[in-house]
Parts: sequence; structure tokens; C-alpha cells
Amino acid sequence: MRTDPRKLKRARLLERIRTVERSRSALAASEAEETRRRLFGVAERTRSLARHYAQQGDAAIGTDLRGAKAMQGQLQQLCAVSEQHAQEAGQRSDASLEELATAERRMRRAAEDRRSLARAIIADLER
Repeated sequence: MRTDPRKLKRARLLERIRTVERSRSALAASEAEETRRRLFGVAERTRSLARHYAQQGDAAIGTDLRGAKAMQGQLQQLCAVSEQHAQEAGQRSDASLEELATAERRMRRAAEDRRSLARAIIADLER
């Protein structure tokens, strides 16, 4: 039974499609990881600023003290929000990395299928 050369052409096309799919997944994973890193940095800087305002005890007048306490409360709320955003970005990054791994497996499978078809066609031609 002869192997159809059109199957090899289709396998090559599928391999190219999988390669593009993998490249897009890699780009998405990279962008998601960069967003996660940036948001974790924002959360850390916000926590640092909140600690700074919490440690201020050298207020000259009551207005300064009240202003510092209000700022500290707002920064703590902002810190909680930024940490939540950073965690969500981490989850998106993990999902993107999973998609990348899946795309890489599919690409390897497509390449192996193409090689198998090429071997089968060569074996048919040698008979």
C-alpha cells in the first residue's frame, strides 16, 4: 500500500502551523510573565511606602499626623488591590506557560508525524 505524497505535504503544513502556534504562545507567555513581574514590583513598592508612612512619628502638628494616618490607610488598601492584581497576573502567566507547553508538545508531534510519513514514502519508493 503506497503512502500518498499529499499526506506529507499536509503534514508539513500542519508542522508550520504548529510552529506558528508555539511562537504565539511563547510571546503570550512572555508578556504575561512581564506583567506579573511588573505588578509584583508595584505591590512591593506600595508595601514599602505604606511601611514608611506607618513609621512616621515625627509629625509636628495633629494635622500632619492625621494626614499621615489617612495616607497609610489608603496605601494599605492600595497595597491589597495591587497584591490581588499581581496574583491574578501570576495565574495568567501560569496559564500562558501551560498553553506554551501544550503548543510545544503539539509541534513536536506534528514534526514526528511528518518524519514518519517521509520515512514511509521513502520506504514505498524503495520497494
